[in-house]
Amino acid sequence: MEALSPRPLARSINWYVLSEVLLLGGTATLLLAKWLRGHLAFYIHPRYIPLMVVAAVILLLMAAVRLRAAYEVDGPQRPGWGSLLLAIPLLFGVLVPAQPLGASSLPNRGIESSPANSAVGRNLQLDGDTSTWNLLEWSTALSMRGDELDGKPADVVAFVFQDAKLGGDSFYAVRYVVTCCAADGAGVGLPVRWAGGDALPEDSWVRVRGTIATETINGTPQPVIIAAAVEPVDQPANPYLYP
Repeated sequence: MEALSPRPLARSINWYVLSEVLLLGGTATLLLAKWLRGHLAFYIHPRYIPLMVVAAVILLLMAAVRLRAAYEVDGPQRPGWGSLLLAIPLLFGVLVPAQPLGASSLPNRGIESSPANSAVGRNLQLDGDTSTWNLLEWSTALSMRGDELDGKPADVVAFVFQDAKLGGDSFYAVRYVVTCCAADGAGVGLPVRWAGGDALPEDSWVRVRGTIATETINGTPQPVIIAAAVEPVDQPANPYLYP
């Protein structure tokens, strides 16, 4: 009678190592997915995006290397609390939709007339075409040149922020200025006078065309845009401005 060959022993899984593989691979996949969808710019300055992509590839390679050890029995066998804590940011990244900073962050951050340490104004010329300036350039130029810009044409794209202190038929046109990442984002914006402006949905994106004037708001002279037209537009692919 022919002898039966022994069955191979089942290889046990090292769940501790497997949890590392899932964390490394999951983080890399999340970063690459946000990059492919164009969402990484919601979090960091575009100049850092190539570094994030390289980091994601390195994480994938590390996950592949660690996967080879998933069947080794040496070392811890079960995931610890550290692995669970590291999984929390990954879950947030998966479950929370990617979106840029908006009006809800402004009460804590405020709206600046000119971001600190900005050198944009040094390159602006008063005889240039002001209708090509974005809100960062306008805010910087106004802080340096003030009333000299009254009557100049403005044409900016921004999101709507409603502030009851402005009074009726008014809203703030705002963009965030990001130096490194969204954590250092600072709002820059200008009040806009336009019939029905206080009824615009907050966080909606608009194109504002008009001229600059100086008005007294809450007892303080401030530059405002007297709008000739306010049109709804799609959110820009990159909603931030950069110094």
